[in-house]
Amino acid sequence: MAAPTLRGRLLGREVRALREAAGLGVEELAARSRASVRQIERVEAGYAPVRFPDMVACAPALGDEYQRLFTVSQQAHLPELRCEWGEEATLVLDLLHATATGVHTVGGGARPFTLFLMPEGSDVVFHAHLASAFFTEEVGEISAAHHIIEALPADL
Repeated sequence: MAAPTLRGRLLGREVRALREAAGLGVEELAARSRASVRQIERVEAGYAPVRFPDMVACAPALGDEYQRLFTVSQQAHLPELRCEWGEEATLVLDLLHATATGVHTVGGGARPFTLFLMPEGSDVVFHAHLASAFFTEEVGEISAAHHIIEALPADL
């Protein structure tokens, strides 16, 4: 099974919020949609790629949001997310701070970054730009971030 991704986690958080707003538990949604509890839990946990049957299973909770969230689910496997500063960037940062098992910020050098260590799936590197926030799960970026952090003196 694939691992949770940043985009998948964002999608899962939104699906869960819509399900809860509809007053449904996972088991009740599964029963209403003829899907398995596992399919719904998979979407809500952020696993990518999100499969078509998984999204269809969540349709009763998604309501009018189904088409938009289905489109988002098709991008859940992409390793990069760039967004303007505002609600979306705040949402992503809140999610990362709430779920990361560790956070390392490196402010010096040509490209300051923050590395979020995730309990499952890829770690996430965050670069703050003047007009946008950039998040990546690209293996080379994560590896470089880990090497930089490991090379820092222990007393920093």
